[in-house]
Amino acid sequence: MRKVMLWLNGWGMPDCSWDAVRSQFPSYQHIIPTYSDVTNPSQFYERVEEEVRSQSAQELIVVGWSMGGMLGLRLAAQYPVSGLVLIGTTARFTSEQHDLRKGWHPVVLQRMKRQLSVARERVMDTFVKQMLTPGEREQTGLQVGLDSQNWSTAALVAGLTYLEEEDCRPFLSSLTTPALVIHGMEDAICSFSAGEELASSLSSAHFVQIPDCGHAPHVFVPEVVGDSLKRMVEQLAEEGNQQPI
Repeated sequence: MRKVMLWLNGWGMPDCSWDAVRSQFPSYQHIIPTYSDVTNPSQFYERVEEEVRSQSAQELIVVGWSMGGMLGLRLAAQYPVSGLVLIGTTARFTSEQHDLRKGWHPVVLQRMKRQLSVARERVMDTFVKQMLTPGEREQTGLQVGLDSQNWSTAALVAGLTYLEEEDCRPFLSSLTTPALVIHGMEDAICSFSAGEELASSLSSAHFVQIPDCGHAPHVFVPEVVGDSLKRMVEQLAEEGNQQPI
């Protein structure tokens, strides 16, 4: 049986952010779409579709982080997905209300798009700082976001437009894919309440809440994320009378 894990990055984030979790699943083939040269918001999902169409997996587990989770939700609504893991994800990133519990106001994303062309490093540094708790910021060696030069400025702008426009809420109630929703309780990018709402909107979701954790739990507590994902894999194996990893 061919087993594949599809890893979908958050906005501007490097592939290496998955390393600590991905290495815990050696029996799977791992694929990550490349967004570095995207110039149009629609191309993000097109890249995901291209990867899926090129595979002939009997088991496909999709792991999405933030924006990647939104792409994963849309994919699961259109393709047979064995399992869906959503990390720091919300079904709708923006809200017209000035309330971060509901989502970012579109004006903030529009301002970021304007600033990227003249102060890209400052925009990215500010975003990464928002991702992390004070304790996480003190840890050294983290390159999440700092490696975002792999994304062209055009791709970053397109990603912000995707976040501004995408709305996964209409198809949540029809999703039956086994889902794992993982959310840091101190997440300042996608609020914890948004994670709770997402989990409650999916009929087959298991919600994992991580205290003292920001927007990147797979980077700072990879053992927690990995253990949760292993339990999903084991459950899928039991249901399909297959051998777990």
